Amino acid sequence: MRTNSSSGDPVRSALSHSIPIIVGITPFAIAYALLGASAGLMPGELVAMSMLVFAGASQMVAVTMLQEAAVPVALVVVTTALINLRHLLMGVSMAPHLSGTPRRLQAAAAFFMIDESYALAMNRMQRFGFDLRYYFTCGAVFFTGWSLLTGIGIAFGRLIADPFALPLDFIMPATFLVLVMPFLTSWPSVLAGATAAVAAVVGALFLPGHWYIVIAAVIAAGVGSAAETVAARGTAVRQQSSGADGAR
Repeated sequence: MRTNSSSGDPVRSALSHSIPIIVGITPFAIAYALLGASAGLMPGELVAMSMLVFAGASQMVAVTMLQEAAVPVALVVVTTALINLRHLLMGVSMAPHLSGTPRRLQAAAAFFMIDESYALAMNRMQRFGFDLRYYFTCGAVFFTGWSLLTGIGIAFGRLIADPFALPLDFIMPATFLVLVMPFLTSWPSVLAGATAAVAAVVGALFLPGHWYIVIAAVIAAGVGSAAETVAARGTAVRQQSSGADGAR
């Protein structure tokens, strides 16, 4: 784990970066509570799912499917697992930064790995190095916020006819764009991002379910990897050419 004295207090930075994002999660938490209640889940079960599963998209899909009595539980488990397959790629990219840390910390890091905590931690890593204190603080904020918002949704959600009608629906996409932009620092990363966007939109239009999420991630990863290989070879050729010119 690398640190940098110019990075400031990682805990304070994590709080300032993660707390504003909670605002964008509010309508989704309320909608999850309403859908779960309509599916017959008790308030304690809804809160327990938020605390044990801690995956908003999967929870939304799960409670939606549970509204249909004929849907087997196994199908719910498989579907939600497919939605979260992107975490495999996230885990692979984070694994080198957790090497040498105790297994219990690695397990805790896996539990707190959601899109927001991962993006914030990896963005900060590019400038100051990976810091577990920052990562776990972000994870704790999102975990606490999501759990509390679930409870608020259960208590007051019925007062809101349509939580997605709240003027907050633009915040989540805007948040993800802000989180992604710092990664687009080279032409391979820009190409990978554009590929993911196009593949996700096309997949959402023509593919059933949520397979487009996994497919877009795999395609973008492959394109990005190939582009990085080409860029690295180009850099190596230029360095060799520069060295040869200098030796003359």
